[in-house]
Amino acid sequence: MLCLLFILVTLSMISYTLVIQKTQREFLRRQAKSVSRQIVLTRQWIASLGGVWSKDAYSRPHGFLTTYKNDSDTDQASEFYLHNPALATREISSLADLKYGYNFRVVSDLFREPKNEPDGFENDALNKIRNQNLEYADGFDGGLYRYAEPLYVKKGCMKCHGDLDEDVKEPMKSVLLNKYGTRAFGYKVGDVRGIISIQIPRDSVLRILTSVFTWWNFIIGAVSVFLFYFFTRFVIAKPLIRLTEAATQLSKGEIDIDLGVESIQEDTRNEIAQLTLAFERLRKSFQIMYNKISRIKEKGITLPKLR
Repeated sequence: MLCLLFILVTLSMISYTLVIQKTQREFLRRQAKSVSRQIVLTRQWIASLGGVWSKDAYSRPHGFLTTYKNDSDTDQASEFYLHNPALATREISSLADLKYGYNFRVVSDLFREPKNEPDGFENDALNKIRNQNLEYADGFDGGLYRYAEPLYVKKGCMKCHGDLDEDVKEPMKSVLLNKYGTRAFGYKVGDVRGIISIQIPRDSVLRILTSVFTWWNFIIGAVSVFLFYFFTRFVIAKPLIRLTEAATQLSKGEIDIDLGVESIQEDTRNEIAQLTLAFERLRKSFQIMYNKISRIKEKGITLPKLR
């Protein structure tokens, strides 16, 4: 019984842990999808405007695409810096990583910036998405949840990634050629430009389990174990032990035994109770046979020996 109880508890914990892992992965996937949608919308908005200009300031680690100086008659001239969708994605990702602990980036096999070169997971995810037409690819890498989703070329993307002769116009054409050369041009609307790669820290399953379980869980678990033990000990094991002892006594010829069948209904649906009634009928049959044999012997009749 103790071994059975241990096995049941162990299997229950394994099952519960697997449910926690599946729930955690589904939660992280939904979170990553939400982040991905926000990235796509932000990039589409920036592309529709032809880029976003910042005045007299830019992020030193990320730089800018090009610059424009306003030499007007004002007291102080202003310098403007252009941020394209790819650059804005890196800047927003840095803020997300600093404030919330997760980050994202857009990577491609035809990357323009070395920072956008795919790593092992991203390169594998990009190939799977392209070759198998997947909606996403995900997995775990140590303490990180990795998620990748295809980034499709939209109409607004053609200003920087379309055909050099037809889609990319001046002055953006000269800016891009001077900065990146002829790399990553020639895309069409609907092509997979790359993937949106998202990394989200994940809690360990042990930490989730300890945060989910409370004293009430332990109390309920202890009560459940006690009820299981009580049921198996007194409802199943005890009657079976009594039947075993009765069978042993019957095998030794002790037929005057009490199986306690007075309180058992004939139409009971309890299998152990039905087995007890069957033993009682067997005991009575033995008793009737024994009484008949005794009366025959009293009359002096010799019974034939069984061969």
